[in-house]
Amino acid sequence: MSNFEHHIEVHNLSTWFGKKHILKDITCYFKDNTITAIMGPSGCGKSTLLRSLNRLNDLVPSFRHTGIVLFRGEDIYGPGFSVYDLRTHIGMVFQKPNPFPMSVRDNITYGPKLHGTKDEDELEKIVETSLKKAALWDEVKDDLDHPAPNLSGGQQQRLCIARALSVDPPVLLMDEPVSALDPISATKIEELIVELKNDYTIILVTHNVQQAFRVSDQSAFLYLGELVEFDETKRILEAPTDSRTEAFITGRIG
Repeated sequence: MSNFEHHIEVHNLSTWFGKKHILKDITCYFKDNTITAIMGPSGCGKSTLLRSLNRLNDLVPSFRHTGIVLFRGEDIYGPGFSVYDLRTHIGMVFQKPNPFPMSVRDNITYGPKLHGTKDEDELEKIVETSLKKAALWDEVKDDLDHPAPNLSGGQQQRLCIARALSVDPPVLLMDEPVSALDPISATKIEELIVELKNDYTIILVTHNVQQAFRVSDQSAFLYLGELVEFDETKRILEAPTDSRTEAFITGRIG
């Protein structure tokens, strides 16, 4: 039964790319205004699970799935469900910063304009609000017309977060968003993620156990495509119930 306190629920999800079986009968849910870390060693299916939540896997022709993914109680893979609408409600931040080759301002206004916002005053408000939410406004407010690729790596990633937030999605997916950054920039992003959960539901892929402990409320541990444990992060990391989880936490696998 669907619980509308959960923006997203996954029920018995299995996925394949061609003949390769990636996810195996995954069931989990993501509470509103929480951070969920999806942990596990490389190749365990973390990114595939994340991309199943906004149907980015559909871009791979050989992808197929069984099971159900509910967004606000509706199956996102059901007939007639709009992928376009889905991606306005579920934002995405990738591993490497990918600002568009345009100005800082145009990066932020791209999405709202695409969705029909034309009023210049409204667009300027969106730019300021989005950049403030991403803790970037003070650093770029005087350079909004400068090329976004000229920003530092950490600034670029925060710009990508601001760009995702510009259409105010209730859910934000993040695929190892700090792995390409230096430690100082990574710390800023982690602090930002924790702050954003006041207004958003955040689902974060990470291979870093310490990062999951620092930022997440609940965690999913995947191993070879199976969901081994799913519970509060503190419980999983301090008292894992499965030997595979313990091996990952202690660095013996991964």
